Amino acid sequence: MDKVISIVFPKKLKCKENKNIIDVINGSIELIGQELSNYELEGADYLLKINTMNTPLLDTSKMDYFYQRGYEETKKKIKEITAIS
Repeated sequence: MDKVISIVFPKKLKCKENKNIIDVINGSIELIGQELSNYELEGADYLLKINTMNTPLLDTSKMDYFYQRGYEETKKKIKEITAIS
């Protein structure tokens, strides 16, 4: 039977003052993304959390950083991941 590994990038949502409509839209998108992530986790057999120090995931200039963080976290947790039965 296949196992499902979910990967999340935890981020603390901050309540901040919205200065313009772009801030409001951005905050709404972050909140929707968080809620969708929570919903998707319900069927996971293992949860791999990758801390990105609140770096925006849509910041494509940080793509190498995201790959590196994922690689490092997977190496740390590989025994737990492979032990899923």
